[in-house]
Amino acid sequence: MTATTTTPPATDRPAPRRAPGGGLPARRAVIRWAVRLFRREWRQQVLTLALLTVAVMGATFAVSATYNMASSSDATFGRADHLLQLDGGDPAALDSRLAAARQWFGTIEAIGHRYVEVPGLFDPIDVRAQDPAGAYGAPMLAVRQGRYPAGPGEVALTDAVARTLRTGLGKRVSLDGHDRLVVGTVENPRDLTDEFALVDAAHADPPKTVTVLVTGGRAELEAFRATIDGPLVRESRPGTSRTVIAATTLALATVGLLLVSLVAAAGFIVVAQRRLRQLGMLAAMGATRRHLRLVMLANGTVVGAVAAVLGTSVGVAAWLLVAERVETAAGHRIDRFDLPWATIGAGLVLAVATATAAAWWPARAIARTPIMSALSARPPRPRPARRTAVVAVVMLATGVTCLLLSGGTKPVLISAGTVATAVGVLFVGPTAIRLLAAARGGMPVAVRLALTDLVRYQARAGAALAAISLALGISVAIVAGSAAADHQAKQAAGLGNLAEGQLLVRIGRPSPVIPVRTPEQLANLQAQVDTMAGNLGTPTLTPLDMAVVASYTDPGEAGGQPGHPAVEIGTPVADRQQMTTYPLYVATPELLRLYRLDSAAVAADTEVLTVRTGALELVNIPERRVYPKTQALPGARYSSMPNSMVTASMMSRHGWQPTRVGWLIEADHPLTEQELTTAQNLAVSAGFTIESRHERASLGSLRTGAVAAGALLALGILAMTVGLIRGEAAGDLRTLTATGAPRRVRRTLTATTAGALALLGALLGVIGAYFGLASVLHRDLDALTDAPVAHLAATILGLPVLAAVAGWVLAGREPQWLGRRRLD
Repeated sequence: MTATTTTPPATDRPAPRRAPGGGLPARRAVIRWAVRLFRREWRQQVLTLALLTVAVMGATFAVSATYNMASSSDATFGRADHLLQLDGGDPAALDSRLAAARQWFGTIEAIGHRYVEVPGLFDPIDVRAQDPAGAYGAPMLAVRQGRYPAGPGEVALTDAVARTLRTGLGKRVSLDGHDRLVVGTVENPRDLTDEFALVDAAHADPPKTVTVLVTGGRAELEAFRATIDGPLVRESRPGTSRTVIAATTLALATVGLLLVSLVAAAGFIVVAQRRLRQLGMLAAMGATRRHLRLVMLANGTVVGAVAAVLGTSVGVAAWLLVAERVETAAGHRIDRFDLPWATIGAGLVLAVATATAAAWWPARAIARTPIMSALSARPPRPRPARRTAVVAVVMLATGVTCLLLSGGTKPVLISAGTVATAVGVLFVGPTAIRLLAAARGGMPVAVRLALTDLVRYQARAGAALAAISLALGISVAIVAGSAAADHQAKQAAGLGNLAEGQLLVRIGRPSPVIPVRTPEQLANLQAQVDTMAGNLGTPTLTPLDMAVVASYTDPGEAGGQPGHPAVEIGTPVADRQQMTTYPLYVATPELLRLYRLDSAAVAADTEVLTVRTGALELVNIPERRVYPKTQALPGARYSSMPNSMVTASMMSRHGWQPTRVGWLIEADHPLTEQELTTAQNLAVSAGFTIESRHERASLGSLRTGAVAAGALLALGILAMTVGLIRGEAAGDLRTLTATGAPRRVRRTLTATTAGALALLGALLGVIGAYFGLASVLHRDLDALTDAPVAHLAATILGLPVLAAVAGWVLAGREPQWLGRRRLD
């Protein structure tokens, strides 16, 4: 028998090739497992999710507020590109220029103005003749109550003018020699500080000045100017406002997203550490490093998506709720739905992207952890801080360079510089933690242990410190930036017209001719002023005199009282064809004391003391081109204060005489509305005009709100971080408890951890904020000298103390996990 061999039949199908690591099916399985883990353990991530939601909400709200809080040039130009200011003194010349403008530009809109004096008030009322349905001025008018005037006997008033005239809707008021019925309450919705009385344009009196709104290019405007003889005041709409808004919005969005990523990183580091044993078991079963990273990345994407949707929704809803309430602070009406939807949408997408990216670093670290270390759940070994210090120097140099090159107007460079500077300051965190821990020698055991734990768990402590620093840095940047804006506004417009407790009383209205008054008349006026001052407590009363040319008598206007010309000081305008003049008061000892000066402090050859600079010339005198020798008055003063004074020697040399023109009343408290009303009534009866402080928009509430918001966000991040670090160090705490350590030790551990992170975060945030602001304002560093000390002290000192006290109080109760060990 012969043995035969059987061979298997041949086949054409090749053996199936498996992708390395299981391919797409393995990745889908890992993602499904990660999603199931999130659904099962979402309570362990609820604090991270809440902080991410708050960060996204804050970024969305800040972008919406910044976009809408900026003022608009529509308040002045409406829909027009340019405006012309025409004098209405000569009706024929006015009609000729209006016809020329209409022929040149086609469609124009003319708005007439008459400035009506009100007894007892220094500032006149603008009686405005404007068509509500005009071609360009419609955005400048809105009815709040009632309707627009439609006849010769009707008027509509803004709310402040109605209060000044003590009238209201449906009442009659005497204005500009006419008895009119108040038919409406109106406003300029783009500028709520614009106060006026609106009359029907078809039945208005001849205007004193006319504003003409036109459209066209700048070259066309200048070509029209060349066809007009004489001076012509013209303005063009500024074209940089939208650029600045876009730059600010983009910078806020990028900084907000950086905060999102840092908060997410702090949370995901903890999530990765908690899942270390599970991921180690997965690696032992054959999972690759890519699979391990995918678990954390999927978790980051899910958390980021949920937080982005919730945070954006809540942020937009919060803005819709508060938009109407911040209109007064913004100074204009706000369309609550006029939002930068494209930026908000980009923020929604980028929030998910940044949360996913924030999970990359802990995912990378976990994937590189040896399997045995992962199964034993050992914390990763801290990396040397010198590496992060090098990165910090590089990022700070890059950020400063970008901010310097931006000039404050280039959005891309502003965003890049802001992010680079913030990242540079944040990379200082590990070094700061190690430096603080290095100083723990000689401290109590609990304090040393708390500082040591910050170094042991440097990854999560550093991420949390970065988030705290950025949150407080944004807060400090808003505080310091608003203080710098106030400083620049003061430099441009002074401290305002008067202080809150000052009242400037004038006899009649300012005029280049001072009427001649008898001693009996002056004594009667003095008695009236004493009565007015007596109603304000015990104020300081300073008489105000002006120098007059007694050798010349002006007959005055028809029916008026003759007087003497008042000496004034003036500066030539740009074309040197006209002169801007200012009152010149007599330098009496009482007036000099307002500036903390005495006669000995005035140089013997000084003729005029003034805050004015440049070429100064005396006007309203017989001589021509008299340029006095001046001495600067010390300190910044208010614009309506007597800030130009002539010395006694100058008056004696020219034969001028002092004449009483008013008084300055200084109360020891801010004047109330009732006191101002009483003073106005007395001024009307005595023939005085009074001037009090014009209220200016204050940014104090903005600074306080920024500090509070930054502190709340920082405390939230601290609560998460301290709890996690103390939870990871539970073994040490069990050992201390077993050896008889009292409850005070547990309190000290928590308070030290919270206070140390808060202190480091506050210092880094303040340094980073001022570093960035100094780079942007390098051409005007004086703006940063007016530091908001109280708000900075609340951040640097108050927040660490509050965090330490909160940690001490909340750590008093023994946690449930202290007596048992968690099994994974």
